[in-house]
Amino acid sequence: VRDAVNKRTFAGPTIYAAGRMICMTGGHGNRVGRIADGCDEVITAVREQVHAGSDFVKIMATGGVMTPGVNPEDAHYTAEEMAAGIHEAHRFHKHTASHAQGRDGILNAVRGGIDSIEHGTFMDDETMQLLLERDVPVVPALYFEKASIDHGSSFGMSQQIIDGHQETLDAGTASAQRIIREGGRLGLGGDYGFAWNPHGDYAKELTFFVEHVGLTVRETLTCATRTGAEIIGVQDTLGTLELGKTADVLVVAGDVLSDISLIEDKKNLLAVIQNGIIKAGTLFKSN
Repeated sequence: VRDAVNKRTFAGPTIYAAGRMICMTGGHGNRVGRIADGCDEVITAVREQVHAGSDFVKIMATGGVMTPGVNPEDAHYTAEEMAAGIHEAHRFHKHTASHAQGRDGILNAVRGGIDSIEHGTFMDDETMQLLLERDVPVVPALYFEKASIDHGSSFGMSQQIIDGHQETLDAGTASAQRIIREGGRLGLGGDYGFAWNPHGDYAKELTFFVEHVGLTVRETLTCATRTGAEIIGVQDTLGTLELGKTADVLVVAGDVLSDISLIEDKKNLLAVIQNGIIKAGTLFKSN
């Protein structure tokens, strides 16, 4: 799909694909990920993603709520395994991301040279200091937790799993607030594609960070645009409105700085501009 969009075979969003997530035996995401154990297997798994054409590599440093039988606070890969995978991806000029919720897993990933932390839920002073020293951005992905708490039971989610989402929401919110307060960087993204958190609802993530995490609208928009581009290494062409950069622009009716939720209503989207061409929005329909 990424390649077809890039070739303009059909219209679609710009995609930077990570390929298959890399996880240990029995680890978070093992039902769909590429299982690898030990430094040599992790290196092989990274090479497979690079060979397949991945834009960056995602490695699972800890457990996660959605995988039965694992604890999100447990470190899964050892520090050596994390460092080996990250080094191999960097050797081929690929950015790296790590699902890391527990303290020890976050430390393993950051010490290993990871480019971004996904979630960063349970952090102490040592973890925060290291993140700030190395300027590693964190993508909290908090609206997924809220959506899971609100709607999970309707889709067969057990109360134990819902309680786990509440715990990670509370801890993740506190971590996100501290990161911003202490001068760190947040990106905005989430676990989308679930029935209770579908693609197309991303604007709710922005509203959530303003209304529940306490970021200003300007801070939230910066996290979603400039920092997002930095995380995937495309800040030279995307992320800010500057002469010479790619014209990927969302034009919204109304003052978004006064009401971030305007973006949630597609009727307010005057234009979705991709590469300088209007691809969607009310202006597109009127033309």
